[in-house]
Amino acid sequence: MPTPDANVKTLPTVGPTVTPDVANDAGDDPGLTEENLEDDGVVIHEENASKVVVLDPGHGGKFTGAIYYGHQEKDLTLQVANYVRHYLLADYENIEVHLTRESDIALDPDIKLELEQRAIIAKDYDADFFVSLHFNASEDHALHGATVYASFRDNVGEASQGLAKSVLDQLVALGLKNNNVKTRVSQDYFAEDGTRLDYYAVIRHNAVRDIPGIIIEHCFMDNENDYKSFMETDEKLQALAEADAKGIADYLGLEKKNNGDE
Repeated sequence: MPTPDANVKTLPTVGPTVTPDVANDAGDDPGLTEENLEDDGVVIHEENASKVVVLDPGHGGKFTGAIYYGHQEKDLTLQVANYVRHYLLADYENIEVHLTRESDIALDPDIKLELEQRAIIAKDYDADFFVSLHFNASEDHALHGATVYASFRDNVGEASQGLAKSVLDQLVALGLKNNNVKTRVSQDYFAEDGTRLDYYAVIRHNAVRDIPGIIIEHCFMDNENDYKSFMETDEKLQALAEADAKGIADYLGLEKKNNGDE
């Protein structure tokens, strides 16, 4: 897991500063442990959709992510992604939602190509936002709570951080500890003008395609309290997904559907 890093910046939000423990989703650092996704297909935009969101279920295929309490992260992220899609489409107007993978597959056996492929899918869908779904874990199994990672880049930073804060607000409202919205600067990747890019691969690859991306680390699946309080049952996973959907909808300013007495 990553160690304390001066290049991790906590944005000025309410809550304590916590050293991030993201499981290997970066693609930059083989010593980490977190990330992988999937999907293809012809893009057909719905006529009245005004916002396009691509949901990215973390990991997939041989990239399992964290494994605790008999669960693999790759399965939980896909389950939550399907619930988020359901809530967005069922409850809100003018939203188009796609997943980077619909099943337990990896887009490429090479993790770096795999991570970039997710951003390519988002670009193919002409996405307005990219949302990568994950669960966290730490070396000493002592951390808990929700963290959302965002971009610091000028072209997408404001939108990325705004969406991240909106989603985190909803997760904190469920009772999760607020570990803040964070950005992280790469020490290895640079833009053509020499400025540094984002550290986390899916955020970086989307930013260079002008798509604001975030990574939601819902809670720590190796923490007994987080697991029992927010992950143990299908209903609890649905509650996380509903919080994600509401945070996305609030930031995008989506109108609720009039579902009558249903």
